[in-house]
Amino acid sequence: MVNTTAIGSLEYRNDFFSLVIREAPHRPGSYIFCSGISIPKFDPLCWGKTGICSNAAFKGLQQLRANVSLFANQRDIATKRAETPSDLRGGHGTGWYQEDALLIEDASLEAVREILEFSARDLVQTVLTACQPDVTVPAGALDPEAMQRFLESLGVPNYREVAPPPIAKPQPAL
Repeated sequence: MVNTTAIGSLEYRNDFFSLVIREAPHRPGSYIFCSGISIPKFDPLCWGKTGICSNAAFKGLQQLRANVSLFANQRDIATKRAETPSDLRGGHGTGWYQEDALLIEDASLEAVREILEFSARDLVQTVLTACQPDVTVPAGALDPEAMQRFLESLGVPNYREVAPPPIAKPQPAL
């Protein structure tokens, strides 16, 4: 499920979202957590399901930082805002949103792997709870490709046409 690269990072990436935890420079045992989503990829799941200015995927990514901090703190691992900006790489195009990076301090590699696995499930379940509350992430570990197939299976192909109409401004009486 998790890929380890030569530069000391763990990654969970697909077309919907990207999570990267890499070693913090000059801080042994500390890691930088970076997260981002593709709002256009989530639109077929979320369009018209939440209120104006309440994109469930966007809000899910914001909530993820708090949930990761809670998950880590429950394991006696401290987190705080990273001094460096989030730096997800990979040519994310238009519609990608990144949250500020999070510093995970004094964690074992095993704990970091658990955080990454938790993060992928938590992000997706948070989004689904807001826009498709009757759907849950399948049990067990899903690799990035399986998670992508799962998310694609939930999308509505003609989501813009079947969404509720936008809220109309009241028109003055003539």
